Amino acid sequence: MKDEDAKAPVSGVVDVEKLGSDTSIDKLPQDATDDIRLQKANELADRIAAGEGSDADYKVENAHDVAVKVLSTRDDYELPVVTFRMLFLGLGFSAFGSVLAQLYYFKPQTLNVSQGFLIIMIYFVGKAWEKIIPSWGLLRYINPGPFNIKEHAAALIMAYTASGSATAIQVISVQDLYYNNEVNPGIAIFTLLASQLVGYAFAGLLQEALVYPSIAYWPTTIVPANMFQALHFDGGLGSKRTRMFWGLFAAVFCWEIIPQWIFPLLTGVTIFCLIDHSHHPIRNLFGGSNNNEGMGLFAVCFDWNLIGSACLYNPLWTQLNENIGIFFTYILMSAVYYGNVWQGKRFPFMSQALFDADGGEYNQSAVLTNNVFDPVKFAEVGPAFFSATNVLNLITSNLAMSATAVHVFLFYWDEIKPFFQSFNPWSKTNVIIHDEHYTAMKRYKRIPRWWWGALLAVAYGMAQATDYTGHSHFTWWQLTVILIISLFFTTVYCTTSALLGFKEFNGQLNGFYQMIGSYMVPGDPIANMYAALYGGQPTVQGIKLLGDLKLGQYIKIPPRVNFLVQILGCIVGAILNYVMALSVIREQREALLSISGTRLWSGQNAQSYNFNAIAWGALGREMFSPGKTYYIVPIALAIGLVLPIPGYILHRMYPENSLFANLNTGIIVQYSSDLSIGVNTQVNTSMALGILSQWWVRRRHPRWFTKYNYIVAGALDGGTQVISFILNLAVFGAVGEAHLFPEWWGNTSKYSSDRCLLPA
Repeated sequence: MKDEDAKAPVSGVVDVEKLGSDTSIDKLPQDATDDIRLQKANELADRIAAGEGSDADYKVENAHDVAVKVLSTRDDYELPVVTFRMLFLGLGFSAFGSVLAQLYYFKPQTLNVSQGFLIIMIYFVGKAWEKIIPSWGLLRYINPGPFNIKEHAAALIMAYTASGSATAIQVISVQDLYYNNEVNPGIAIFTLLASQLVGYAFAGLLQEALVYPSIAYWPTTIVPANMFQALHFDGGLGSKRTRMFWGLFAAVFCWEIIPQWIFPLLTGVTIFCLIDHSHHPIRNLFGGSNNNEGMGLFAVCFDWNLIGSACLYNPLWTQLNENIGIFFTYILMSAVYYGNVWQGKRFPFMSQALFDADGGEYNQSAVLTNNVFDPVKFAEVGPAFFSATNVLNLITSNLAMSATAVHVFLFYWDEIKPFFQSFNPWSKTNVIIHDEHYTAMKRYKRIPRWWWGALLAVAYGMAQATDYTGHSHFTWWQLTVILIISLFFTTVYCTTSALLGFKEFNGQLNGFYQMIGSYMVPGDPIANMYAALYGGQPTVQGIKLLGDLKLGQYIKIPPRVNFLVQILGCIVGAILNYVMALSVIREQREALLSISGTRLWSGQNAQSYNFNAIAWGALGREMFSPGKTYYIVPIALAIGLVLPIPGYILHRMYPENSLFANLNTGIIVQYSSDLSIGVNTQVNTSMALGILSQWWVRRRHPRWFTKYNYIVAGALDGGTQVISFILNLAVFGAVGEAHLFPEWWGNTSKYSSDRCLLPA
């Protein structure tokens, strides 16, 4: 069926040529101004697609340029959206994506299911459906004709909504692995749903400020939107962009078998470890292809599965701030460990575990009685310690969280001000939105704000109910306070995601809310985990929903259809996240409980979550109070508040200076201990590719950048994740026995993958 929300076409387009030469569009009525801008954007898109644009037409300088030059504002509003085919593909790939995401959660390098991967898989099946199933008679309801861009995008949004491992899975996994407590399936699934739907409701309240205007262009959505338009608007394989896409897709699909399975050395080539694979300092500084191995200094990575496409689409200044932070990482991590700060040399260079004074793993159960801190037992067992680099990560995370919040309100107040104004029923301010994609969407019914309010009420009720029935030890008022704080930080991080593409903060959110939870419910690690769940997960889901709402605006999906598919995806994802997590825990329990894990499986996420819950929930007063070993960690939250202020003062004094305008202390500090966990050999390669793409190619070759940069990113991600999924199921033991490639010089268990000394 065709979209029922479609109203009459956008008000009659003004003929620009009939306007007087001295007529300013700014003096015209707002609707006429918007129509002229939309017409000009459509004409620009036609010139670029035909290769007839001038150099100025292709040059990309800001967010608006990306939105109207890289993407077309075209809207074929007569296309059907809510079809049986769309619903079937959306639900099917929601199941597929949620299973894959849960597999990645238990990997040494935590990866995300990319939109590019899902776009390709849905496209293959959708086109096969179009060609194979007849479209006559009653079958036309099953096959309504050509598989169109709106069906494709709606199915993708549903699937991508489901394709993440929810924070609630960490709570459920930790209780199973460390407390031998399998959460009741019904309570577990409703906990998953409640924690995510709260985030959706927050996002809905933010969409006027962070979806509609062009400055909120959501860099992460440009690649999938560009892929959609290439696949559906470029005329099939006759298009050069489409041929390039499929060629790169096939090439990386074949290539990734080599670094991921046959020749793992290619995940991190470091000359230092090839020469010396017997000394700890060499491994700590230059290794990094195994989990918790080293910082990967000067390493080169040839595995796109680790590199990812963010270096090709994130804005240049976002990446430069990240790179500055990485530079500080090398210095700070080395300093705290080799300087023996916090007795760091007693413990591994990199680890998320808790240790006793002798360097052994801390016996958490020995200090708990009925899962609550027991001071008598603690006096017998003794204090707990972190690795020095893990403490550094806790400090920089708190610094970054407060610095990012202050930076957003200092530098981007004009962008987020409409959000606050919109909640004032007496405000007469009419916010004018100059965005051609938004103008094209005016023919569709918007989502009433009360929908989001109703969703928030339902999710809040579910959260309260599961908290009490699930014995979380988290009371109604504690949950309410945490959600209020979460709304604030959801606003902050949704703003940075919309404007800068910066959203690497999940770990620091958990740490922050665990710190808050330790003051609310002292001595209780389980309640502490729930504080982190309901604090951090709404922000993660809010960003995901807002990004998909922006993608829907780029592709012209009716907002109410967008809302429907996201809710369906959330439900499917919650159920299958839970089922798959139980399966992996049963099959790989030993590897998940090991500190270092294996090359294929790791419980690092669950370990980190649990150890932080013990540290903050049970041992918070013993570890972080004034006078205790790690007292600086909570103090860092206050210190971070002042970090952006000098830069802001310089920016106001010298507004034309791009350095002061773009230097972001929140991002820099966040990345100042970024290498304290996981696989790190991809960092240097990603830095080089980011500067090559977003600086050299964008400035020196604007035509190529505008037409092909984002297509290349999508093709590389798509091919990589398709083969990664196959390898995980076929040879890495995701659902059964693993089939490792035979050992040889480039694939040995004697050393790490990069031939460094194995982690302790």
